[in-house]
Amino acid sequence: MVEPSKAFASQLRSLREARGLSVRALADSVGVSKVTIWKWERGDNEPRARMATALARALEVSPVQLGLTAGPGASELTDDGAIAGMSTDRGSLEVRAQESAETLAEVIARAKQMIADASGTGRNNITISIEY
Repeated sequence: MVEPSKAFASQLRSLREARGLSVRALADSVGVSKVTIWKWERGDNEPRARMATALARALEVSPVQLGLTAGPGASELTDDGAIAGMSTDRGSLEVRAQESAETLAEVIARAKQMIADASGTGRNNITISIEY
């Protein structure tokens, strides 16, 4: 098992405080408990790739800016564009599709990949259903 990074713990707390977020507010935004945030800030452990992505998004930084540059799954978190490219608003896929004349199949394929990346699972485990 990889030792949690003290740099990550320190950076996480600094970023949270600089944004005026309470531990509770950050925990709610990321979808974890306050205890989990406390453990991350103390350096007891680090988030897995899926939670690191959600944490970086909540703090409006890249995982690299959080000090997450080592350990399992870190290589998939080092792209600064990964956070910027993950949009959760429903209209963004439609707008991108219209701007680049993508087919519905291409939009669905991209959405499946984004969901898989955000959830830490494989793209083949994602099913999208459309009701007209």
